[in-house]
Amino acid sequence: MASHLFPGVPSLSGSILPAFEIAVVRRHIAYRRRGTFLSIAAIALAVAISLISVSMQDGFQGMLFDIIVEDLAHVTVSPREGDEYINLYHSLMDRIWIIPGVVAASPSLGAPATFSYKDNIENVDMMGVNPHDMDKIYNIGKHVFQGSLASIQDGRKVVLGEKTAELLNVKMGQTVFVSFPDAKSTSLVVSGIFSLPTGWPENIAFVSLSMARDFVGEGDVVSSVDIKLGDVYLADGAAAILRGYGYKAESWQALYPEILKTLAIEEFQNNLIMLMILIIAAFGIGSVMYMLVNEKTSEIGMFMAMGASGRNIMNIFLLESGILGLLGGLVGAVLGLIVAFYLKSLEIKMEAPGGQEITIPVAINAFSFLTIVLMAAALSVLAGLYPAWKASRLDPAIAING
Repeated sequence: MASHLFPGVPSLSGSILPAFEIAVVRRHIAYRRRGTFLSIAAIALAVAISLISVSMQDGFQGMLFDIIVEDLAHVTVSPREGDEYINLYHSLMDRIWIIPGVVAASPSLGAPATFSYKDNIENVDMMGVNPHDMDKIYNIGKHVFQGSLASIQDGRKVVLGEKTAELLNVKMGQTVFVSFPDAKSTSLVVSGIFSLPTGWPENIAFVSLSMARDFVGEGDVVSSVDIKLGDVYLADGAAAILRGYGYKAESWQALYPEILKTLAIEEFQNNLIMLMILIIAAFGIGSVMYMLVNEKTSEIGMFMAMGASGRNIMNIFLLESGILGLLGGLVGAVLGLIVAFYLKSLEIKMEAPGGQEITIPVAINAFSFLTIVLMAAALSVLAGLYPAWKASRLDPAIAING
């Protein structure tokens, strides 16, 4: 009988099969094309916006994590309170290398100095380093665009930051005079010039560790030791081990808390905005379902009079909400993927806090896409819960009469 009254709907004789609910849902979706299109479009737009936002957030987090992994020390050991230098640092180095996970350690000796070339004078933070060890920690070699960092090992040579070289008006191969009160004056040949990584001071210059010791005249000392680990999240533990030996040691989490704070705030804000967008879109489907219940009251009553249970009726509207949410999620995922790839191809530039220009990062994460699509479907089902419940509670006699 039902198949004559409602084309495409299976007969209700005997037990009600899942095919019944599916057939009714297909009929609603097919015949209510405008409502179906608007529902799917609302979810698709919400999912696409959410995915684009998440892709940029993931890219930003990935960029910061790359900075932590590639361009920062994970643990820094500095002089004890009241000391200007780390004395007997060789015993410290021995203790560092027995800590699990250590892959590099770079001692350095920093000293303020005055560099002069002809009539130009600049105050400089001169850093004495072992170039090979230093490069393992900070990858500074990739920023040297003239000469090389390794060149400082050969005699009295210096690698200058680009800004300092410009202010001194000095070029490769030329000699700068170095002086400072209570330090030995000397002259250094410029053997390299490097561009400043994001966040680095403009007035930094690198010399060999032995050259810095000669300049300072304090013997076999260093002012800090930087450590790199195979796993960045071992940093707190490594710092705690060194503090146990009596050294002053801090992990990157303690030295750069703004990185963790920025990541946490960005993630919270993006997740909150994403959730609100999806909820608003899902409740749009809920509104469509509510209107559909009112519109199909007589049809619902007819189904119930022919043997459909309240559970069957509820399943119809929940299933329809879920299908609309899932379809919208899939369409939105495709749209979001296209836009994300397009933004990635544009390589949009922005200015970083240090003044450098960086490319806006976009990371495409399959897990994020799947999660948001499933979340859209789940929220759509939740939004359709009340209309479905209302439909299941209709009295057949009253419903048939409208």
